[in-house]
Amino acid sequence: MKISISTIFGFLLGFGAFIFAVYDVTESVAGVLMFGSAAAMAVVLGGTIAATMISYEGRYVRKALGTLVQVFVPTNVNAGSLFGTVEQVIKWGKVGARDGLLALESEFKQIDTKEDPFLAHCIQLFLAGYEKDNLKQKLNTFINKSYERNMVQANILNTMANISPGFGMIGTLVGLVAMLATLDPSDPSGLGSSLSIALLTTLYGTMFAQLIFKPASRRAEQKEQIQKFKNQLIADGFLLLLSRANSVEIQDHLNSYLDPAIHFDIAQAS
Repeated sequence: MKISISTIFGFLLGFGAFIFAVYDVTESVAGVLMFGSAAAMAVVLGGTIAATMISYEGRYVRKALGTLVQVFVPTNVNAGSLFGTVEQVIKWGKVGARDGLLALESEFKQIDTKEDPFLAHCIQLFLAGYEKDNLKQKLNTFINKSYERNMVQANILNTMANISPGFGMIGTLVGLVAMLATLDPSDPSGLGSSLSIALLTTLYGTMFAQLIFKPASRRAEQKEQIQKFKNQLIADGFLLLLSRANSVEIQDHLNSYLDPAIHFDIAQAS
């Protein structure tokens, strides 16, 4: 399984900068450890997950938490894969124009669609013999509904980013109330340490929001946008195949999805 180096770097940089800042101020490892509190962690994470479970169906929340791990996995859609898709569609266009639908159906059978459900759906609908407008409507519906469905996890993570600072503040208020309730006017020496622990929940809530939940939400959203972009390219390719467009027309249309630096050129490929 591939790992996103940029994500790991960002994660380590964010928490590393925080730890360095704490160490620089306290000038000791003990000072860094002072910022660890299981109680504060429980209040922020427990409260955030609880509020999210109340707001959304449990199965979607579990998927969203699973998406936190997927943040470290890069998308398999890149410039190279898009170029390869354009090249493949142009190849299919040549086969269809030269040998007809049966030969094209044989070409489709050679494609492994297990990792690309949308491509499998396109092939199935194409071979079903739908008219162009009907096929276009069905493919666009699949693209849009898949995007909306998969965006639920990103929206949940964004909600968690909005919720966690609030529970950080709740934890701080609880800590302050408990501190004041047990405050001994004759011995205020414990005031500083008690107050610092109370404030940790606000720190945790903010850090979880800004370094975990919100970046994970944005990353999940971007991955879905990239996948939608690729799906639209594939859909346009099948519509061109159905129209019996020639190779040059397919090339010129699908190249609009590619960076100009990597436009496909039939002349050079021949």
